[in-house]
Amino acid sequence: MSRERPEISDQPEDVGIEFDVTMWPLVLVTMPPTIRMNDIVYLQESYEHVFAAPVRHALVVDTTTLENIPDATLRRHMKDFEDGRRPIIREKNIGSAIVLSNSLARGAYTALRWISPQPAPNKAFSNVRDAARWCVKGIEADGQEVPAAAYILAGML
Repeated sequence: MSRERPEISDQPEDVGIEFDVTMWPLVLVTMPPTIRMNDIVYLQESYEHVFAAPVRHALVVDTTTLENIPDATLRRHMKDFEDGRRPIIREKNIGSAIVLSNSLARGAYTALRWISPQPAPNKAFSNVRDAARWCVKGIEADGQEVPAAAYILAGML
């Protein structure tokens, strides 16, 4: 099976979100302190390339650097994007791990996902290492090769 990673456009200067596919099929998204509409646009454009890739992927979203909760307009934009792609997410996403440093936020996120399940497995973690480990195990279970950098991120090498 092809491991060719998707081509993601260069991060524009006015975008703070980092979208890293160098550990493909593990994707690492790091949120900026404040999310703006241009971040969301870049994030969604990058996801489209990931969805178009020939193999499934696992996703770690690190929100530990986030200082401000996105406003209602941005949250609605993100939800509409996700809702419109549920079938492709189900098909292409092995699992998504969100890193939330606040234990109350993790609990609330978990409860929300019980009420409103994602189309692919989804779990909250307190740190990137544990989130990456969960994703790496999912990639292995999917029968895919895991790059050494993903094992290192997961604390498994």
